[in-house]
Amino acid sequence: MGSPNPKSQLMHLREGMQGNFDTVRFMRRVAHESAGDPAVQRLARLIVNQVPSHQYLEESRAIGEWVQSHMRYAMDPTGYEQLQEPQLMICDIEQGIGAGDCDDMALLTATLLLCLGHNPCFRVVRYTGRTGPFSHIYVVDYTRNGDAEPERLVIDCIIKDQPIGYEVPHASGQELEV
Repeated sequence: MGSPNPKSQLMHLREGMQGNFDTVRFMRRVAHESAGDPAVQRLARLIVNQVPSHQYLEESRAIGEWVQSHMRYAMDPTGYEQLQEPQLMICDIEQGIGAGDCDDMALLTATLLLCLGHNPCFRVVRYTGRTGPFSHIYVVDYTRNGDAEPERLVIDCIIKDQPIGYEVPHASGQELEV
């Protein structure tokens, strides 16, 4: 599916917040490049196929639920940031071995949403009692159905015991455009 050689990038990033922002910049670039892949676009359409037309909030929820149910959480190697291209994650999911950490799941989620015309954000957060760089990333989508006011939908796919829309309380965070 997709590019002939989907990759996983193992990077040693700068320390602290600069490393966080390096990761988000890389994720943003990969998401936009991968959203143009016809196979990734087909998967996005397949996931939302049962969602009625013009129900954009439900499209976002369907994408989040699909990623949440098809990927298991797996940590990166100690001291490195490993990011998987969406095409690689999709191939692994098709083989029943889909796994990744929060940035992998956020990247796949954002890419699938971009395929459908959504404008998701990456939300980086720092939990209570922690200082220094952000420690978690997930997707937030602001969308609306029809003429209704836009709604904020949190899509944090590493949380397996809560529905899409649940947001773990945190001390601080920032939303960055995909």
